[in-house]
Amino acid sequence: MDRNKLPAKSRRILGIFGLALVLIALLPATGRSAGMEAHGKGLLDGKTFAVETGNVGKGGSDKDTLVFRDGMLHSMACDKYGFGDGAYTATEKNGSVFFEAETKSPSKGRISWRGTIRGDRLESTYTWLDSPHWYKRNPKPVEKWARGELKKP
Repeated sequence: MDRNKLPAKSRRILGIFGLALVLIALLPATGRSAGMEAHGKGLLDGKTFAVETGNVGKGGSDKDTLVFRDGMLHSMACDKYGFGDGAYTATEKNGSVFFEAETKSPSKGRISWRGTIRGDRLESTYTWLDSPHWYKRNPKPVEKWARGELKKP
């Protein structure tokens, strides 16, 4: 097909489409943010945080340990609910690291994490959406927070 024989509007559409394809090709193949490398190493790997947790708007009620390794986030307190590791993304800006992750449990739903690390301090909010059960057909999401410090080796 001779592109020059197409109407001007069609040529512009083809040009925009071609540009979009080039931009998509330039995105990281892994779908991870700039803080992640292709082999699963993340910006926060090797860091472990001892945190206090609670429902948003309320005081702390529980303790947890958040572990970052191999591009994954793991909440040790969520082990008892069957939650596994979740891939995280992390970006660094102005001396702070922003991260997001999602962990899942076969019977207890999913938890969406979003947080910031400044120096040795982690602050996070997370939303736990339980799986539907016979006794709770439409569970409501529970908004929680986590705050703590980097554990030193």
